Amino acid sequence: MIALRPYQLDAVERVRRAIRGGARRVLVALPTGGGKTVIAAHVIERAVASSKRVLFIAHRRELIHQCYRKLVEGGVAEANVGVLMAGDVRRRPCASVQVASIDTLRHRAKPLADLVIVDEAHRALAKSYRDVAALYPEAVHLGLSATPYRADGKGLGDAYDDLVVVATPSQLIAEGFLVEPRVFTVSAADLPDLSNVRTQRGDYDERALAAAVDKQPLVGNIVEHWQRLAGERRTVAFAVSVEHSKHIAERFREAGVAAEHLDGATTPLERDAILRRLDRGETRIVSNCGVLCEGWDQPSVKCCILARPTKSVGLYLQQAGRILRPWHDEHGEPVSAIVLDHAGCAATHGLPQHDRELTLESAAKRSDGRRNAPRTKSCTCGAALAPATRDCPECGFDFGGGSVVPEEAPASLVEVPRASIDEKRAAWDALSAKASRLALRHAWAVNRYREQFGAAPPRAFPKVPEALETPSSSELVEWDL
Repeated sequence: MIALRPYQLDAVERVRRAIRGGARRVLVALPTGGGKTVIAAHVIERAVASSKRVLFIAHRRELIHQCYRKLVEGGVAEANVGVLMAGDVRRRPCASVQVASIDTLRHRAKPLADLVIVDEAHRALAKSYRDVAALYPEAVHLGLSATPYRADGKGLGDAYDDLVVVATPSQLIAEGFLVEPRVFTVSAADLPDLSNVRTQRGDYDERALAAAVDKQPLVGNIVEHWQRLAGERRTVAFAVSVEHSKHIAERFREAGVAAEHLDGATTPLERDAILRRLDRGETRIVSNCGVLCEGWDQPSVKCCILARPTKSVGLYLQQAGRILRPWHDEHGEPVSAIVLDHAGCAATHGLPQHDRELTLESAAKRSDGRRNAPRTKSCTCGAALAPATRDCPECGFDFGGGSVVPEEAPASLVEVPRASIDEKRAAWDALSAKASRLALRHAWAVNRYREQFGAAPPRAFPKVPEALETPSSSELVEWDL
């Protein structure tokens, strides 16, 4: 059995309460990595125990496999779970739970169902999903999505009549279930010129977009920024087109970095082999087009390259969300997540870890007109930051937006400018040297720095060597709060 986290247990109870209250179509929203499939598996297990029949619908083979695995791990007997997907040997027509590919289901006899669950439910207004949903007017319909928005601005109120927001990104980060990414962007001069790219169905026309972004200088910048910032992290790159993705992989290989490409034409066996090599670290970068945005879970991948500009906040969050699950390296150390934004997505949609207001309404019907998180600002080092940030956590740059420290003089008060980054680095180097000389803990140097400047040292500053640290229970500190 899978032990549910507190917020997942709460979600199950809230769904049950909504259904008892008369809701027949409930959408469950939870950030990528929060465990939507685990919640669904628990709901399904209870439905099976009550002699209900369940239909679970997804659009990718990875989602089908994931649901099947979670159901079995959650206590549903394999004999009670069948799979409706072309070529899959787990076909069990009499099973009380059917896990179905939407493409296969469209052309097969439809199984009986008291409960219909749709994964990636932001697709629920597509004709294929609506046609299937119409065949089950008496069933309870449950949708799962990390990004309950459509690129065209239409809400999901036509498919669902109740929304259960399980948890926010900030909550999951605070509780340690997701990691807060470090986000870097590029200067406006290094962004593609999209002025002549038209919009179709709420997002950029892909053919025109590919022509705008698949240019040698832009692809070259991707490689250079990765070499400077990624620290050899396993990486996924999101491209506009197949050719664009291939070119990204080629440029990395030319730079001596093990990189591979995959797309919708890559066979399942070959795709699995590529991703296994990425997980083992034999391949450092996998560039893809339209394959790994949804339904892919590989926590060891800790860097995301956004090379596909998009007007869709949902697509942006799906891509960035792939790297937010916690992961520890072979030494047991947590590895931070890094987003390299070459598409201007953070400036357009806000940081991926920001909380967003969720609703079933269409954008045009909303009285406040808000959908996205607050916009970002960029530091000179390339970090994309929240607008209120005073000191860059990456390089220590002082934006000058905070209060200054007054100095008392005989006749007047004189404002003392805040220390420059060079002064901060010099102070840190002196503290680090003293800590090394006296065999003091790294925490000692951090605390002395915090006393002087009111904040922890930037990530870019080197740590006091661990070999020189001595145990101490009196000084506990978190690096770079």
